[in-house]
Amino acid sequence: MLLLKNCGQIHTIDESIDGGIGTLTGYSILIEDDKIKKIDKFENLKEFIDDKTEIIDCEGKTVMPGFVDPHTHLAFGGDRKAEYLAKLYTNDPKIIEEKAGIVGMKSSVKQTMDADLDQLVEASVEKLNLLLKGGVTTVEVKSGYGIDKDTELKQLRAIKKAKEISPQTILATYLGGHDWDPAMGKDDYIDFCIKEVMPAIKEENLAELADIWVEEQFFSVEQGRKYLQAAKKYGMNGTIHGNELSSVGASKMAAEEGVYCVAHLNYLTEEEIDIMIEKNVVGIVLPTTDYVKQYYKVLADGRHFIDRGMTIALATNLNPGNYTVSTSLCMNMACRNHGLSAEEALKGATLNAAKALRLEKDYGSIEEGKYADIQIWDTDDYTDVIYIHGIDYVNTVIKHGKVVVKDREIVY
Repeated sequence: MLLLKNCGQIHTIDESIDGGIGTLTGYSILIEDDKIKKIDKFENLKEFIDDKTEIIDCEGKTVMPGFVDPHTHLAFGGDRKAEYLAKLYTNDPKIIEEKAGIVGMKSSVKQTMDADLDQLVEASVEKLNLLLKGGVTTVEVKSGYGIDKDTELKQLRAIKKAKEISPQTILATYLGGHDWDPAMGKDDYIDFCIKEVMPAIKEENLAELADIWVEEQFFSVEQGRKYLQAAKKYGMNGTIHGNELSSVGASKMAAEEGVYCVAHLNYLTEEEIDIMIEKNVVGIVLPTTDYVKQYYKVLADGRHFIDRGMTIALATNLNPGNYTVSTSLCMNMACRNHGLSAEEALKGATLNAAKALRLEKDYGSIEEGKYADIQIWDTDDYTDVIYIHGIDYVNTVIKHGKVVVKDREIVY
């Protein structure tokens, strides 16, 4: 047994409790094995505890569900630091290449190809631990830096091995449609993904989801539909990158194909909002991506999406060009730049993010019978993270009933 005693505030995110984020004051949480057994006042839980019960004093602290990060690319080789730093002061491609060599996705593809499996596993677990220390207990991880069969499978195998090491719940996504082999052309490359890579993924059980970037500059609506339909036949549910750079009907097509979620959404139309709401497709806003790429003229309009009735989640989009490991920072930016309230940002990083992966029955809120995925913050007011920029309050993280971060250090 594990008891979180006399919590300053518990933000349960339980939708059955009035008040937006289901706040309880002065309650305790009793955890048995990997599940939440009881949420009640301490005096009503005394009969369940004995000298073997581990008790954590949560007086004056904030307790909330573990964060769910529903959109990351963390299984990559190397980094693009030199490129990032150069782009801070120049747009001249010659200067950037002098400083960084190969740039952009080509750089990440090469570095990921050059990394062996063990190196990718080690790098992935390192990033997962950074997320865990920030309160993230459930993570989606994509491939997409291979553009060939061997490297894509290597990324997915690295994710599978990382699952065996990390305590986090991890969903793997085959992002074959992140780019394409120019020697093949887009149509032949999509056929290659379907005929050559997807069968191997199914054989090794390497991915739960499949993703493709449907955009004017990348894959067409028709190519995206073909890819998603094939992925479904191979047991992978759909998600897409859509409406980041253009409006070509990506999210409409994705909703028609039953995807779980669409990320970016900068150029989302009213018609697409309608069908996403109708089909229960979660919209994922990526605040740090919009910040890094300086999409100030066309930010994803989180306020409008929510006012229209769409379910909105937040994600780090952790990748080589947007190296973000803080969900708290995403919440802060979502409020400042995308119009969310503090409550909406917290829900977007927990329950709504779980909905984006269709995991809300088990994760994303603190409810009796759900998995005990919980974080404890060294503050009595979680909105401090919105007001005070860049601060990290996470002290303790519990995953499936076990303490995995204690006093801000990994202990699993």
